[in-house]
Amino acid sequence: MGLKTALTHTVLPKHLYLKRSLFFSALFFILFTAVTLTVIKANALREQHQIAQRTATFTSDYLRQLTDTMLRIGLLTAEPCPSIAGELNRDAAFSVGVRDFQLVRNGIVFCSSASGNQHVPANSALHDIDFDKNMSISLQMGTPAVPNRAVILIWQRNAGAADDGVIATLELTLSPYMLFAQPGSGYRGFALLVGDSALISSMAGLIPVSDLPRSHFTQVNVDHYPFSIRLYSPVLTRDNILFTISGGLLLSLLVCALIYHSLLNRHNVEREILRGLKNKEFFVEYQPVIDAKSLKVTGVEALLRWQHPIEGRIPPDIFISYAENQGLIVELTQHMMALVAADAHTLQHAFAAPGKLSINISPHHMNKISFHDDVMNFIEALPENAFQVIFEITERGMIDTQGALREFNWLRRHKIEIAIDDFGTGHSALIYLEKFTLDYLKIDRGFVMSIDQKTLIAPVLDTVLRLTEELKIKTVAEGVETPMQAEYLRNHGVTYLQGFLYSKSLSVAELVAFIRDFNEKEATWQI
Repeated sequence: MGLKTALTHTVLPKHLYLKRSLFFSALFFILFTAVTLTVIKANALREQHQIAQRTATFTSDYLRQLTDTMLRIGLLTAEPCPSIAGELNRDAAFSVGVRDFQLVRNGIVFCSSASGNQHVPANSALHDIDFDKNMSISLQMGTPAVPNRAVILIWQRNAGAADDGVIATLELTLSPYMLFAQPGSGYRGFALLVGDSALISSMAGLIPVSDLPRSHFTQVNVDHYPFSIRLYSPVLTRDNILFTISGGLLLSLLVCALIYHSLLNRHNVEREILRGLKNKEFFVEYQPVIDAKSLKVTGVEALLRWQHPIEGRIPPDIFISYAENQGLIVELTQHMMALVAADAHTLQHAFAAPGKLSINISPHHMNKISFHDDVMNFIEALPENAFQVIFEITERGMIDTQGALREFNWLRRHKIEIAIDDFGTGHSALIYLEKFTLDYLKIDRGFVMSIDQKTLIAPVLDTVLRLTEELKIKTVAEGVETPMQAEYLRNHGVTYLQGFLYSKSLSVAELVAFIRDFNEKEATWQI
């Protein structure tokens, strides 16, 4: 919201700032939550991948050591079981996770580290082992000795032999810990996949691979070995989401407070006005006032203007109304008086006789203790006997009629004339005509604009003009823009005319030139 918009409110639009702050903080919350959860997800995926790679490396190293042992044990297949049983038992005891080593000769299991001499066909209970391959790995639900516990079976064929080799039975109650339970792993579960079967950490039995969960996992293949590992872990946990939302809400509240405070500071109109006074952004322009009979410029109205360095020209009806409501009108009027007094020394030479110099005074200023001193300082700063000073006072602000009457009497004692500005726009205009002795009545431009249009306001204007004539109050019509309006007003006894038909507001230099040219030429207005 820019300064011009903020000035249209009689008080700072804090509720609008709050809405804007909440809007941007909501955007921040959405962005923060999305970015944070994306980063958490990316980190989780990267961590899962690293865990999976470490697990695959660990598994590969373990199986390589195991197969090396099995290749060495395979050399014993030419010996009878009693002569090699002790060595076979030692190898099983020192091989981590191995339940049993079985020696196979000519397709027959003839020696076991667990049970000694045997004579059992190797393929009798190991249906998923492919003995035609140099190596085969199978998941199986139990063995004849321990039928209710899942095991990993590994077949390693001797080099150059067709049916000789070693079968290793791995105990899965120990192997999952050895293979997967690494410190800081962060996974929620794992699965071993061999062919169409899988073993998962949460179940004791085997299940088809097609029944495994299909999301939130990372799968790796173990190098040179025919099985895969899946590590399951949701990339976004409930704790992740709750923590992110909580942090986002906290930061969003902080952002909301910061934005709200920033908007208040940025659009602090009071501070902008005071800064503008200090930096001389306020200046005065003058609009000529034309005598309706002679059509000569006989006076001017001083108008305060504000050229903001960023917002540009600020409309006076906006910032003056704001200044009145926020208690800054005294500072603005004091500044305007100083500028007008300085310009008056140049402006006095534009009039053959003392010109009328009108400035706007707020009733709020009249109620201040400094009012009398401000007026006296202004009069004393003007060129002596060069101007008839007129104070234009808006009737909308005169609620305390007794106070206004007292100040009007004081102004008259100091030879200052009084005009009621924007007459007819307030709620008790006729009361002021009855209670106060006035010198001028300024007819609001709304009445003047009604002259060209058939509205209900036009008869009211006629009534006002007849009333001022009876009360012998001079009238000034502001906002005159067309010759038809000027003709009507002159024909109905209006004393002075003011508006764009004659001139817009001018700087001092422009005004002096305009008065000279306007007053020297013949009054050629055909009215």
